[in-house]
Amino acid sequence: MTGVTATLEPSAFNPESAHSESSARRAADLFAQHQLAIHKRTDRMFAGLMAFQWIAGIVFALWVSPLAWYGATSRTHVHVWAAIFLGGAICLFPAILGLLRPGETSTRYTIGVAQMLMGALLIHLTGGRIETHFHVFGSLAFLAVYRDWRVLIPATVVVALDHLLRGMFWPQSVYGVLVASQWRWLEHAAWVVFEDVVLIVTCRRSIAEMKEHAARTAALEQEVRTRQQAENVAAQYTRELEVAHETQRLNGEQLASLVDELRVTQRAAEAATRAKSEFLASMSHELRTPLNAIILYSELLQEEAEENPQEMSIRDLQRIGSAGHHLLSLINDILDLSKIEAGKMMLDLERIDVREMIAELLDTVRPLVEKNANSLTIHYADDVGTMRADLTKTRQILLNLFSNAAKFTSDGAITLHVRREAGGGDRSIVFTVTDTGVGMTQEQTAKIFDPFTQADVTTTRKYGGTGLGLAIVSRFCRLMGGEVSVVSEPGLGSCFTVRLPIEVADLVDDVVPV
Repeated sequence: MTGVTATLEPSAFNPESAHSESSARRAADLFAQHQLAIHKRTDRMFAGLMAFQWIAGIVFALWVSPLAWYGATSRTHVHVWAAIFLGGAICLFPAILGLLRPGETSTRYTIGVAQMLMGALLIHLTGGRIETHFHVFGSLAFLAVYRDWRVLIPATVVVALDHLLRGMFWPQSVYGVLVASQWRWLEHAAWVVFEDVVLIVTCRRSIAEMKEHAARTAALEQEVRTRQQAENVAAQYTRELEVAHETQRLNGEQLASLVDELRVTQRAAEAATRAKSEFLASMSHELRTPLNAIILYSELLQEEAEENPQEMSIRDLQRIGSAGHHLLSLINDILDLSKIEAGKMMLDLERIDVREMIAELLDTVRPLVEKNANSLTIHYADDVGTMRADLTKTRQILLNLFSNAAKFTSDGAITLHVRREAGGGDRSIVFTVTDTGVGMTQEQTAKIFDPFTQADVTTTRKYGGTGLGLAIVSRFCRLMGGEVSVVSEPGLGSCFTVRLPIEVADLVDDVVPV
């Protein structure tokens, strides 16, 4: 059975594209390494800054309000305890992260939040003095050292929430007054957002410059590697050329002698092939004549045995006749292939009524189809009409396709569609034979038009056959200027399509490759 195969051409290798991709990957690696180094360095910086702020808060609390007085009684001011314990709670954990897990995303965000909380604590310790509020702006500037604008978002949220909540419940701790405007926190948040915008633009511009620098570095590295490789290849190539030149000089005469010998051998092989093909083609009559005589005598003996019923004798004679027909068909196929290869297959063109030809062919085809309990359906287009072609070869094409479909289909349906087709200025008769048989894979359809070839070994073992039928179909189609193709899927059957010119030329091709 058969199919259309698609040839996939390998995509061409583009060294320039490969170098560009390699350079882009190297630039991305360099950028990532540089960015990670910045994050680690900044994390460690903030680890020290956290410790410094904690100590500074304690010192400030001890200096400003070390004691709280109640009449003549004094005790340590609550600001001192807040600076020690609350400041430690805020600073210790991010400082530890900055030392033990530098460069991690979670470390950056934790430090950003803690830095804003420490600013809120310092503002509280100073009673909301305006000078301490600048700690918030300085902290945002320090966080921008990460060159990651996303760190500014949670820090800004913390500042806004701190001013909102403390402004509502403890306005003196953040604004230094007992009564403050309920919208004053928005003013502070707006200034923070303004600084965020400036810092975000700066961060993004810095990131772009880092990427550009990484790309230039990667390109430079790639150029250095390329030059080194080119120099190495050139040196190696020069050495190889020198060796090859010396080898060529030493073996030149020997190679010329071998070429002459190969030419002589090739001419001898071509002559032997032509002789074989001419011999097989010329032996057509000598091989067919005695085999036809064997078949004829077996039929005569069958008729005599039927007059004197002897069941065993009739069965044996039928086997002889069947074997003779099979052998004759095989010899005919082999000789046809040989005659095509030798350029001795000629066309006997005549005007053919397509409907009449197929009607006569059905007498031969129907027993083959019904042998495996298959149904046969013929569909004609209204304009089928006539064609000028070789009647015998056209009948043989259709007979082989029907035989192939009947062999591989059981309890199924075989359908023939006949129509005219016009394309590119050429008119054709199209015969489409469809079956519901076993079907084939794409790998199997790729080789079914080769002589002595079937879909695979198991197909030959199960269904028999020599693999010549479809090879004959392909050669006859090309001989008459047509073509045959197939579409098939395993388990869904096959569809063979034959296109033959309505007006076949006297001789399309002297020799059709086998």
